Amino acid sequence: MGCSFSGLNALYDAVNGGGDVWINQNRFRIVKQLGEGGFAFVYLVKEVVRDGASGGGGLSGKKLKNPTHVSDDGTYALKKVLVQSEEQLALVKEEIHVSSLFGHANLLPLLDHAIIAVKGPQEGRWNHEAYLLFPVHMDGTLLDHVKAMQSRKEFFSVLTVLQIFRQICTGLKQMHSFDPSYAHNDVKPGNVLITHRKGQPPLAVVMDFGSARPAKLKIRSRSEALQLQVRESLLYQRVYFLCYIVIDK
Repeated sequence: MGCSFSGLNALYDAVNGGGDVWINQNRFRIVKQLGEGGFAFVYLVKEVVRDGASGGGGLSGKKLKNPTHVSDDGTYALKKVLVQSEEQLALVKEEIHVSSLFGHANLLPLLDHAIIAVKGPQEGRWNHEAYLLFPVHMDGTLLDHVKAMQSRKEFFSVLTVLQIFRQICTGLKQMHSFDPSYAHNDVKPGNVLITHRKGQPPLAVVMDFGSARPAKLKIRSRSEALQLQVRESLLYQRVYFLCYIVIDK
């Protein structure tokens, strides 16, 4: 999926006051900010469908990999990324590419996107802003749940932990089985969305593919081997942390 550059693709104003965003002819109204980190901001948005539009209008008229991702009430999550260098632009393009590859229940799908050029602080210099549209999961992340439960001195049952962990592994298996295979590289409680379902186990969805890269690497030097070793060590620490904080002792 390519990245389009057009000043008409994503227009916004008074973001915190409920401005509108256009992404490829679809209009969304910003409801509130859900979070932020680094150069990225996440908003809850609601699609604005033109009066009198037919059932095929708006996002529902797009050919999505999974039509069930079209929201019944028109609400979505919008990630805005401030891009200030060519390196950052390449990274966000890669995130868009990877997010567009998978259609799995335990991997957060990218529904639409736009990249626009904006005037930078220096005369004659242009930066970019990227807008990525996703399904919204209002129950929050696994980290949100763990913090709330810890404050009440509560824990997930072992069965629930295993159900969540199995879904995370199932999503990652889909990435690893892809051709070419991809590694997420940033699995942590804050990157796992949890949705409660009546009479069913919680739904776990892995998100944020900004660090995802091809899984098969060629190690050409000792320094590259050490970097990989450090990264793998951090991954094991996160898995241990996940198991430690959510299991009822």
